[in-house]
Amino acid sequence: MSKALNPQRRVVGGRAVVNRDWIREFTGASVGTAARWYKVRDEQPKKHRHPEKERIDGTDFYDERQFRAFYTWFQQEKASKVLKADPELYTLDPENVVSINKAAELLNFSGASAIRKYLQANPGYFPASVGPVEGPTGRMIPGFRVGDLQDFDRKRTGDKIGKAGRRPGPQADAAVGRPSALEEALAAQLSAHTDGEPLTATQLAGRYATEAIDRDGYQPGLAAKLSVQHGGPQTSWEYVVRNALAHHPKDTPARSQADRRAAVALAALRERGDVRGLAASLAREHGGSPDVWSRAVSAARRIADPTPDH
Repeated sequence: MSKALNPQRRVVGGRAVVNRDWIREFTGASVGTAARWYKVRDEQPKKHRHPEKERIDGTDFYDERQFRAFYTWFQQEKASKVLKADPELYTLDPENVVSINKAAELLNFSGASAIRKYLQANPGYFPASVGPVEGPTGRMIPGFRVGDLQDFDRKRTGDKIGKAGRRPGPQADAAVGRPSALEEALAAQLSAHTDGEPLTATQLAGRYATEAIDRDGYQPGLAAKLSVQHGGPQTSWEYVVRNALAHHPKDTPARSQADRRAAVALAALRERGDVRGLAASLAREHGGSPDVWSRAVSAARRIADPTPDH
């Protein structure tokens, strides 16, 4: 059983100060999260930085006004990193029902597996299906009301598993076993990789970093780019990129344009799991003709599944 919180607030020299338990009660954060906010304060913008601790009667206290300012900034930063929905979502009739594939597309998720992961692992976070609809192959798949998707998008704050990143329920205060921010960000993509041995978040992130380096070579700012593309803290991606560089062969010859396009297509194929429309999508995203990208997709499929059928 977790230890009961003992929130304290005092006024010292006309200033209100609060202890760590007060912060946890105020934000709903786990003990690990609250500790990390303080640990990485030097990485935060100076005017929004977590306050320094001050020792009073053997207990660490923090300036309440400064903490409230930090937490407001933190919540805004977290919300700003949430994927933006496709504007088409708000042009549709709220009473319309769309397939799980269309719902993922409207919310700019990597695929339908992201929604399935939310429904399985985080009950109550994503709206429930309103019933089956016919999918592109004629098979019946889950359908979702557009109005529910619109409400979900408006309420997205970056919390994937409950308040301040905690799982709802009696285990919420437990520090042990809480997913890292990188694990939370890649949760849906991890669920899509069912081939072979299960991947950890670090392994999948390493794969993304290595593929980026193979494709374009290492460039400053790669960690920031991967953070924006896949989610998760830039500091975590910086570690992943450093590790990928440490194990990357220095004498690999420069790749041809065809090889680079095949690497891009392979990464997209692994992420989306579906080749339909992939060449056209890659052409829009990276430039070039759909025919060129169609050849790249075919090459990627041969790499992913090197059987005579391909």
